[in-house]
Amino acid sequence: MRNRTRTGLMSMVAAAVLAVGLAPAAAVAHEGSGRGGDSDKSDDWKKNSQQRRLVNTLRDVTDDYRWLDNAKKDGYKKITECIEKDGVGAMGFHYAKESLIDDKTQARKPEILVYMPNDRGRMKLVAVEFLSTAKDRPEIAGLDFDNGPFPGSFALHAWVWKDNPDGMFAAYNPDHKCPK
Repeated sequence: MRNRTRTGLMSMVAAAVLAVGLAPAAAVAHEGSGRGGDSDKSDDWKKNSQQRRLVNTLRDVTDDYRWLDNAKKDGYKKITECIEKDGVGAMGFHYAKESLIDDKTQARKPEILVYMPNDRGRMKLVAVEFLSTAKDRPEIAGLDFDNGPFPGSFALHAWVWKDNPDGMFAAYNPDHKCPK
C-alpha cells in the first residue's frame, strides 16, 4: 500500500510541476517569492553563514550527480520535461528520488535534481530542489520555502552548480532557456 501511495505522490508531483511550467496561471504558484529583481543577487547567500554551509553541503552531496547517469543509478527519475516561463527564465528538467519525498527537510538529501543540457547537449546538474509535504511551511538555513507545485507542498531551489543572477535560491534562472 505504501508503494502505491508513493507512486501516486510521484504522479501528482510530476503532473503539478509540469503544469506549473506549461500553464503557470492555472497551477499553484511555484515561481519563487520574488527574490529576483533588477540587481544581481547571485552572491547574496555568501553573506549568511548558514546559507554558505547549506550551499557547501549541497555541492558536496551532489558532486557525483553532476552527471545524470550517476543520479539515475542512485534512483532519481525524470518527472518533468524542461520547465520555462516566458520573461522569467527556466528551471530545467526535474529528476526526483521518490523515497526522499516526505515532510522532512534534510540538507544532505535533496528530493529533486534539476538538469539542463550543456553546449554539447549533455545533461548537467544546475540546481537542487527541496520538496516537502510538511504541514507547516518549512525553512532551512533561514530560508522559508515557497509554495510547492501541488497543494500542501513546499519547495526551495538552490542553484549550486550554475550562477543565477536572480539569486542562489530563486526558482527560475533568467539565463536559462529550454531547448527547442
